[in-house]
Amino acid sequence: MIPDYLTFIRFQDKRNLIYIYAIGLILIGFYWKNAGFTFPSEDIGVVSGILALVLYNFIFDLKAYWAYKCVTKNIDFSWFKKKQNHKIELFLTQPLVAGFLSLIMLSAMSWGLYQLLPSLYALFLISLLGPLVIFLLFRMIRTSYVKQVAISVAKKVKYKSLTRYVLLSVCISTVVNLLTISPLRNSDSFVTEGQWLTFKSIIALLILCGVVLVINLFFLRFSKRYAFLGRLFLQEIDLFFSSENALSTFFAKPLWLRLFILLVIEMMWITLVSVLATLVEWRIWFEAYFLLCYVPCLIYYFFHCRCLWHNDFMMACDMYFRWGHFNK
Repeated sequence: MIPDYLTFIRFQDKRNLIYIYAIGLILIGFYWKNAGFTFPSEDIGVVSGILALVLYNFIFDLKAYWAYKCVTKNIDFSWFKKKQNHKIELFLTQPLVAGFLSLIMLSAMSWGLYQLLPSLYALFLISLLGPLVIFLLFRMIRTSYVKQVAISVAKKVKYKSLTRYVLLSVCISTVVNLLTISPLRNSDSFVTEGQWLTFKSIIALLILCGVVLVINLFFLRFSKRYAFLGRLFLQEIDLFFSSENALSTFFAKPLWLRLFILLVIEMMWITLVSVLATLVEWRIWFEAYFLLCYVPCLIYYFFHCRCLWHNDFMMACDMYFRWGHFNK
C-alpha cells in the first residue's frame, strides 16, 4: 500500500529533527570548544551563520529528492490537489534566499537572547531553539517544493558538470569550517603574527586540518543518488553531467594509505608555508592562514567528494534508464 504524504513525512520528520539537532549541536559544540567555552557578542553572527548554512545544506537538494518521489509515485500526493504556487513563495524558497532570510531570523533571535541572558545561557538556548527554527523552516520549504515539482522542469541544464556542482558544495563546507574555527584566532595554542615557524604552531595546525577533514569526510557518508535522479527528472542535469572519475587510480587505493600520503604532504606543506610566512613577515588573519595551510586537505576533499558523487551519479543514471524502461 502506498503511504500518503502526511503519513510519510510524519515518519520522516522524526529522523529529520534528530539529524538537524545532531548537526547543529555538533557544529556549535566545536565552535564553543574553539572559543574556549565562551560566547562573546561579536560571535553572534558566527553562530547564526553556522545554523543558516545547516538549513541551506538541508534544502539544496530537497526539491530534487521530492521530484524523484513524485515521478516514481511511491507516495500518494493527493493532499496537494488544488494547492497553488505563488510568485513570492517561489522566490522566498530558493535555497540562497531562504538561507539569507534564516540568517536574519537567527541573528535577531540570538541577539535578543544575548541581551536578556548571560552569554553562556544565551548560547545554550540558541543551541536548543536554533535547530528547531531550522526544522520548522525546513517543513515549510519542503511543502512548497513538492508543489513546485510539477512546474520546475528546467528549460536548460542548470549544472553542466559534476565538477561545478562539487565546487559549490566544497565552498559552502569551507565557509562552515572557517566559521567554526574562527575563535581559534585568540587561542594560545596557535601562532600570533611573526611566530609562524614554531613546532607548536605546525603541529597544532596539522591536527586542526586533520580534524576538520575527518568531520567533512564523515558527512559525505550520505548518498546523493536520489538527489541526482531527481535532478535528471527535472532536467537540471543531463547524462553528460559526469563522464569520468578523476584520479580513479589513486582512489582505488585503501583509505588508510590515501590518508597517510595526505598526512605527509600536509606536513610538508604547512612547514613550507610557515617558512615563507616567517621570511616575508606575513601579517594575515588566522582564518586566511588556516585556509592556506588547509589547501592539500581541501584538494583531497574535493576529489574524494567528486569520486563518491560520480559513483552516485552512475547509480542514478542506472535507475533513470530502468525507470524509463519500466514506464514504457
